[in-house]
Amino acid sequence: MEDEILKVLNRNLQSIWDADVATYAETCAPDVSFFEWYITTQRIDGIDFHLHEILVHAQALGGGEGAHTEHEVLQPRIQIYGDTAIVTYTLLVRAVKGVAVTRTQQNETRVFHRFDDGWKLVHCHKSPCWRAPHDAPLT
Repeated sequence: MEDEILKVLNRNLQSIWDADVATYAETCAPDVSFFEWYITTQRIDGIDFHLHEILVHAQALGGGEGAHTEHEVLQPRIQIYGDTAIVTYTLLVRAVKGVAVTRTQQNETRVFHRFDDGWKLVHCHKSPCWRAPHDAPLT
């Protein structure tokens, strides 16, 4: 079952880089929710925002020979509770355009639910990969 969930996760992520809105919609519940620290401080509800965002990403990357985005899922942990699976990992993303390579990474928690037609993403929470500032110790 873990391999099946990782396949859905990778299909979902790859559909973003490929601007494949049909596969993205197929691997997400319509009411999927997201916390994406780099987009807004508010929760994003529903799939429509991300269907548009996928096309914006593809346009920003631009076409051209060799332009592409790829990912690696580092240290995945899958916890399965009946028809719900929680996947935590660090996502490494590489975007290549011409001779330039841009790399980003973030920690993610993705929650999948098994519906009659298979596993679908129902929630995602993303966090930056750096320590948050903290308050000074109390004296």
